[in-house]
Parts: sequence; structure tokens; C-alpha cells
Amino acid sequence: MTLAINKPNHPLTKLSRLATPEELREINVVFSLVRKQKEADRYYRAKSLSLSESLGTWLKQQILRETRALQITESDGTRRFAVGEYHLEVQKHERLARLTLDETIGIPYERKKRLLQALAHPDSLLETTDTEFQIVQLEFDGHRLYFFFYRKPKQSASRKKWAFGSSNELTETSEELIELGGKIEFIMIENELYISRLQSFEYVFDYRDHIVQARDRNLDTLTDMPFFAIGEADKERFKHDCTAFFHTRTVAQMGEKQMDALEQNFKDRCSELRMIRNNIPASSDREQEYRQAYAPLWELYDFLDLEKELVIYPEGSRPTVLLRFFGNKIVQSFLTKEFGLTDSIENAEQQTDMDV
Repeated sequence: MTLAINKPNHPLTKLSRLATPEELREINVVFSLVRKQKEADRYYRAKSLSLSESLGTWLKQQILRETRALQITESDGTRRFAVGEYHLEVQKHERLARLTLDETIGIPYERKKRLLQALAHPDSLLETTDTEFQIVQLEFDGHRLYFFFYRKPKQSASRKKWAFGSSNELTETSEELIELGGKIEFIMIENELYISRLQSFEYVFDYRDHIVQARDRNLDTLTDMPFFAIGEADKERFKHDCTAFFHTRTVAQMGEKQMDALEQNFKDRCSELRMIRNNIPASSDREQEYRQAYAPLWELYDFLDLEKELVIYPEGSRPTVLLRFFGNKIVQSFLTKEFGLTDSIENAEQQTDMDV
């Protein structure tokens, strides 16, 4: 879909503006429970469950409320979706991440096709207890909108029971309880995803496979560049160190334009670094100010042979400093002219709970 999400004719914007019960009644709703089974012949299995009229109406109303909750309210009272492109390393607060799932993206596109196939051919033999996430499908304005919720059925267990209360008496239930509603985790419309919770999207589509594939491809491209003329053992050690989870996403995020810019501008940056190092003031006071202005650059000197204009990777090193350079994360303030680091992954090494 090429129509921008905040255009009046975009189905999500049109949905958010529905105002009457009659308009909601025109929308068809399908509720499905889905299991991911990546090692089997079918990557996904889906089970469709019918909804009572009252529950279907409530669910459509809830989807409408939660769709509006994804919008921000402007000073004039109008609402709009705040959207940014999907990024492997960071998601801005109160902003949807957009990702296009077309043929060019590879693995995720194939996963999307398999998921749609599973929804189109539900499996009545699929046990409700084996499902892992829910999809609410709305047929609206000639489009199919898929709303994803990562939620498993609730079951009684040895240390916890579910019970219904009636006439002052609790009765144990052996049936699965399916929780409906809540925050929308991501939405799919044709080839576009709008993601509120990255972890849920990455789980459903096993996006880690795509990330690792992109990382390995980019590492091969990097280490084949002319300025990476180091020994094969050092190259392999650099590649291995970059497979750590807090580096994987940084490498995978690098795009073709960024790689081209790196190769084209590497020698110029080496020349500039030589000039910076050669112009260190003799005065200790001025030297401290000078070093502060170029603070993020000093670590680079341990990883670059500026005379030969080549990368070096000393034994025992970590790739963090080089990846800041390669990933275009060293920036200069227009106001102060001092150099700093972008904030996207500087705390990545402390985020040990983030799985790639």
C-alpha cells in the first residue's frame, strides 16, 4: 500500500474515524488463534473461532478504541499516527515502526505468505492450548486488516486454578480461558506492518533469522573492502566478535547506501583524522579542550593505520569502536562543533536481556 497512513482514505485512519454503531456493524470480524511451528512442514497453523454477536461487537469496538490509542493528539484536537521506519536497534516511544514486507525483504515476506495461507486454511484439529498468539481480522473498506496480539490461552495448573462464581459458589473450570482485547501489538495491511511492540513482531515472524542473515551479508561486504586488508585470522576474529547479540543488530542495520558511503569516504576520514591528531595544541589547557571536542574520535586511532589508510584489529579488541565508525554513529554538533555519539545503541552492551 503506497497511501500514507495519515491520509484520510487510508483504512487505518478511516477506521479510527468511525463514529456510529451502524458503521461498525458493516465490518466483518474473524478471530483466529495461531501456533508457530518452524520445524514442521507448515510454518504456522491457525484455528478460527466463531464469536457471539455481542462478543463480536465488543471486539470491534475494542479494536477501534485501541487503534485510536495508537494515535497522538495534536494541539488542535486532531489525531494522527506517529510513524517512523522500522529500526533494528531502537524504537521511539509512542511511535509506530513501519516495515514493508515485499519480495525484496526475503525471509519475512515468505513468513507473511505462510501465515496468510494458514489463516485461509484453518486447522480444526489444532488444540487451543497449543496456540501462542491471536489475530483479529477485520474486512473493512475493501481491505483486510490484521491485528496481532501475543497472548496464550489461560489454563488451570497445579498451583493456580481458574473458577467461575455463581450464586455465591465458585466452580472450577477445566476449559481454556481466552483473553480478548488489550493493546494492539502490531497491524498488517497488505504489504505493510505498523508495529507497536517490536518483540512480539520479531517473535511471530522469527525475524531473528532475517537479522542474522543481514548481519552475515554485511560482515562479508565489510571485510572484503580494500581498507580491510588484514590477515584472514584477524578478519575471522572480527566477524566472530560481531556475532555477539549487542553487535548483531548494529551490523545488520547497515544499508547498501551506508556501505557505499563508507567505502567512498574512508580515505577522506583517515586524512581528517591525521589532521586532527597533528593539530593537538601544545598548551595543556588547550589540549584538554581540544580532546574534549573530538572525544569520540580518539579511540579510533587504535583501530586505524592512518598512514596506510587501513583498518587494524588488535588482539583482545572488541568491535564497538569500529562499528560506531562503520555504522555512522559518530556525529558533530552544529551548535558546538563538538563530536558525539548517536543514542541508538550506546547502551546496547548493558541491555543483556535483548535477544537478536
